[in-house]
Amino acid sequence: MAAAAPGGLPDAQALDTLYRGAPLSALVGVVEAFFLSVLFWREVPATAIALWLAAFVAVRGLRIALGMAYRRSPAAPGARPAFWARWVVVSALAQALAWGIGSWVLLAPANLVAEVALHIGLAAVVLGSVAHLAHHLPALAAYAAGVFGPLAARDLFVAQPLHTLLALGAVLMGLYVWHAGRAQARTIAQAAAQQHERQELIAALQRENEATRLARQEAEAAHASKAQFLAAVGHDLRQPLNAMQLLAYTLQQPAPRERVEYLTATLMECAASMSALVEGLLELSRLDARSITPRPARFALQSLFDELAGTFAVQAQAKGLVFSMQPGSVHVQGDRALLARVLSNLVSNAIRYTPAGFVRLQTSVHGALVEVSVEDSGVGIDAAELPHIFDEHYQVGHPGRERGQGLGLGLATARRLCVLLGLELGVQSQPGQGSRFALRLPLAPETPAMPASLPAATPQDAWPLPPPAPAAQRVLVLEDDAGSRRALTEVLQGWGCEVTAAASLQEALQQPWPAHAQPDALVVDWHLPQGMDGFDAIAALRSAIGHAVPALLVTAEATPDLQARAAAAGLPLLPKPIAPMKLRAFLQSHAAA
Repeated sequence: MAAAAPGGLPDAQALDTLYRGAPLSALVGVVEAFFLSVLFWREVPATAIALWLAAFVAVRGLRIALGMAYRRSPAAPGARPAFWARWVVVSALAQALAWGIGSWVLLAPANLVAEVALHIGLAAVVLGSVAHLAHHLPALAAYAAGVFGPLAARDLFVAQPLHTLLALGAVLMGLYVWHAGRAQARTIAQAAAQQHERQELIAALQRENEATRLARQEAEAAHASKAQFLAAVGHDLRQPLNAMQLLAYTLQQPAPRERVEYLTATLMECAASMSALVEGLLELSRLDARSITPRPARFALQSLFDELAGTFAVQAQAKGLVFSMQPGSVHVQGDRALLARVLSNLVSNAIRYTPAGFVRLQTSVHGALVEVSVEDSGVGIDAAELPHIFDEHYQVGHPGRERGQGLGLGLATARRLCVLLGLELGVQSQPGQGSRFALRLPLAPETPAMPASLPAATPQDAWPLPPPAPAAQRVLVLEDDAGSRRALTEVLQGWGCEVTAAASLQEALQQPWPAHAQPDALVVDWHLPQGMDGFDAIAALRSAIGHAVPALLVTAEATPDLQARAAAAGLPLLPKPIAPMKLRAFLQSHAAA
């Protein structure tokens, strides 16, 4: 607790100290007054002594009553420091004057022993009060002045040499008491300040311990959640991998063509499931690592909705669902690509969990914001499951997860993207009545020169599907992984391409290329041996060939920085696992060119 400055208002603790000792102090004072009066009982009329003692006891009684009033106050005494401090000074002055007046009553100049004893007794009374009244210096000053003032005046009134010296001694004693009181007040203030610092330190340590405890609990919960998450990931990876291993073994056995086609289609479905899981996990990892930076810009919602319709309308129709849009002619401010991923996940989820009815994508303007919502008439979500739907690997109604119902990463990714974009993703749902997911975007300022709608962007992962097969081409494959190199070679040769495969740039440069048989296209891995990357390899190969051969960069590390470098270099980038249709689209587009 902070201490009051010397001479200022005492704090609650100091007031408690000043009032707590009132009964004992009063009793001691009465005893001292009685013994002093005994020294003068032969020199002073008994009536005068009796009246003084009665007045003295009355003053002490009032002091006790004041202390009791302080303790019984209905309001916290510390809340009225000025009021109670004022009464401390008044009571100290009253008690001191009781002593001062007593020095005039107990007057016997001829009895030097009694006179000296009186002065020593009063000096002892005042010195004994220093430690107590130093908590409030005005009270100490009033007490010293009330005792020594009348005493010095009395001695000067007697006007004897000894009494003159006693008067001087009273004045000096008063000054000494004041000096000692100030020193004691500073000591009290320092002790109170140290106590306050200790209390603050203890409180800070308690807060730090509590924060450490909470952090430890959060870390333990995160560890448990991570272990559970990794177990779920391991399960979901092993399932398609197990199926692929068994299917690959089965394909090695003789079988009818129809059986081979069925097994191949199932194998491709398992591969697609693994690819989707890996991509989803990588995206969550990038979001958790904050390696994705939003790039807000002004764009038209119509173009984004048209893009989503081109992707999901066919899927909805294939399930017999009515897919509708109501974008409105508005422009918003935000990262178009990231928002497209959020809405794609929400629409895909809505189609997956809607067995019949509709999926609706619409907007509504609310002041400076536009609300974008995805509604469906699907199975809905129970209130008990709503807190968990944004957790990784959680499927509504399928705690064990069914791969046919997705991987349980779509909503988790959507929520993380919304956090990254500073958007709040809300959900309303009723079991059997469908769900509604909504978020609000800031409207972009009007720009008259801006067209009413922007053309839909075509990301690299959404190249148009080509004709059934590319024209025969000579393709150089530069891939250091033997398995991937063989797989790429088989796929390209199956399309009728002439393939030259190399594990390193040196091996590729050593290939004899007649002028009439130079590669028509390059498929180059980004991460190559000996510190080489795909950009340098493509530049070296093009230099050796003599012209800018169309090149495709493939990578298992499709980070945003790498995508930006590829875009700046004018190179299409295809992430692994490679989608055959996108590889064929690249070959077909350059064959047509």
